[in-house]
Amino acid sequence: MSQLTLHEFASINCKLKDMSDTWSDLWVLLHVLPVGIGRVVSLRYGNLIGDSLVVEANGRFEEKTLSVPAVVRHIVQRRRDKYPHDVYVFQSHSNRVKFQQRPVTVIAFNQALKIASKGVTDKVVSSKSARW
Repeated sequence: MSQLTLHEFASINCKLKDMSDTWSDLWVLLHVLPVGIGRVVSLRYGNLIGDSLVVEANGRFEEKTLSVPAVVRHIVQRRRDKYPHDVYVFQSHSNRVKFQQRPVTVIAFNQALKIASKGVTDKVVSSKSARW
């Protein structure tokens, strides 16, 4: 898989932001945090404790405590202010889960990435592309 350039990453982020702040925020957190998408989408606001982020155990991955960069704190706080009743940082607001508290899906995010990367790069872009 070819790495994205900074310009490609930023252009995709801009297009994701036009689609949804959720997608662009998720894209940035995937770049900054050293964990996979499955663990990032399942983050709850309760996982942020001061300057630490507790990433819960998930399948074969053990619980992990990370130091939280300022950009992550800023994104989480902005999302908390915008969606005060959400449990998940990346909670779905689609009609499909209207009365349930569930995180967005990796499938939906990868579909958004596919759309956002059109015209930006010919490289295959997925949630793993945020890490470089």
